[in-house]
Amino acid sequence: MANDDVNGSTPKAPPRMARRTLLRGLGAAGVGAAITGTGPRAEAAPQPPRPRATATPQAPTSSGEITADGVTRALAVLDDIVKKDKAATTVPGIAVAVVYDGVVRYLKGFGDRQAGVAGDVDPDTVFQLASVSKPLSSTVIAAALTRQLAKVGWNDAVQTVRPSFALADPWVSQHVTAADLFSHRSGLPDHVGDLLEDLGYTGEQIISKLSLYPLARFRDSYAYTNYGLTAGALAMAAATGRSWQDLAREVLFVPLGMTSSSFSFAELQASKNRAALHTLVNGQWKPDLGANNDGQAPAGGGNASVRDISRWLTMVLAGGNFPGLPTPLIAAAELQTIWKPSSVIHGPTELGGRSSFYGLGWNVDYENTGELRLSHSGAFERGASTAITVFPSKKLGIAVLTNSNPRGVPEAIAAEFVDVVRYGASTRDWLAYIAPFVAEPVTEDQTKYSKPAVNPTPPRNLNAYVGTYPNRLYGDLTVSQRDGALSFTVGPKAERFALMHYSGDDFYFQTTGENATGFSGALFAATRNRVTSVTINAWNRDKLGVFTRR
Repeated sequence: MANDDVNGSTPKAPPRMARRTLLRGLGAAGVGAAITGTGPRAEAAPQPPRPRATATPQAPTSSGEITADGVTRALAVLDDIVKKDKAATTVPGIAVAVVYDGVVRYLKGFGDRQAGVAGDVDPDTVFQLASVSKPLSSTVIAAALTRQLAKVGWNDAVQTVRPSFALADPWVSQHVTAADLFSHRSGLPDHVGDLLEDLGYTGEQIISKLSLYPLARFRDSYAYTNYGLTAGALAMAAATGRSWQDLAREVLFVPLGMTSSSFSFAELQASKNRAALHTLVNGQWKPDLGANNDGQAPAGGGNASVRDISRWLTMVLAGGNFPGLPTPLIAAAELQTIWKPSSVIHGPTELGGRSSFYGLGWNVDYENTGELRLSHSGAFERGASTAITVFPSKKLGIAVLTNSNPRGVPEAIAAEFVDVVRYGASTRDWLAYIAPFVAEPVTEDQTKYSKPAVNPTPPRNLNAYVGTYPNRLYGDLTVSQRDGALSFTVGPKAERFALMHYSGDDFYFQTTGENATGFSGALFAATRNRVTSVTINAWNRDKLGVFTRR
């Protein structure tokens, strides 16, 4: 996350962007690109370094080059950077690793594994990685291909090993590959299937429903999809005759001695040194130990300690080699494949400007000084925020894991560390600068339903709304009445949502789950005085949220 000088303009506060779109979608490179002028809606350019209390340079440099002296200088103040950002945000726990020139140069934990329970974060505390699982997963496949375990490669059709896999277009279904799905260029809509997960659908059920979503142009658009990537990963695992969890263990975790790592919620639960997820509720950190992400394990269900992540970074920074292994775990050609730009996340905002790219599970960008920068962030609104940043040509990598919902901490720590490496001091207050990027935006429905309707009209007799409203994607939505109030249930969990009246046939409810957006409208429609459908605004982004009554 270095400062990319684009136009020499004065830094401006970045525009608000959806936390899930930015952190879970673009990842650390997307955040880094946006905050340094290479990415979406970028407006800022770097200014000359200005010293900060946490970064007093011993030998300042303005060249921006990554050097051994710069790394040493930054390591000397990294404790202060972490403690400053932890104090500013009060996040319960943080773990950080830095690998440089084949050596783990920094490995520390800070704070609590679980708020209100004794137990400090240390290098072996297991964190839920969220979308940092994606680059980890691409190296699992790269390692499997290096060992020639799979019958297919990145560019073979998924249907070769998973004949039932289908998207909305039959031709695309026949040609889409794991590379397409890992680089988010299949044409599937952004974050497709995530809402189904909130309603209790399994990963396999969600993958089977991908054919119901409208497609953008194949290989001509970028839209971040957890379940698209998961489908690609599971197909590649099937080509080896192994489950995803077993493949990861065999080709990556065991050879590298990543003893705390898994793609299994059950294994995470079995860990005695585990970080809980946390959200801030009324000023208090509320722990959550129940977030099971096995359904999208390759995309967001990875678990690891920062010590394990440091071993993984050591391997990738060494070109696939690892001490004690007789042959490379991953061939250099396979690393080149997953690190090559495969999709354009965002094109330049001005003539001659830069684009931001995505490889196979990695965000891909280039520095002013020419280095390839690889990175990714992960975020769970239920309480995780993680980031990695890697400079392969300089053999430098940093990983930051936290156990709170997104507040920009991992990205800010990594950005300030790289600033000190490059310039001898931080170039800006990164936490303050990143905050607008990770702030959850207020939706139109949240604004509308937070205030009473002006001159509201009464609803129909409530019995008029009672009934079952099928939807081919979400399943049956059943409206019922009890004690003069309406509610509905939907999905395998049959979660019940209380409906509140707004005006006329316009009702609303409180969304829940990882993808909650506050209030959502539930808009009933009628023909000849019979209620015939209900549109759920929060689930209608892809025009699939209309439930038609039987």
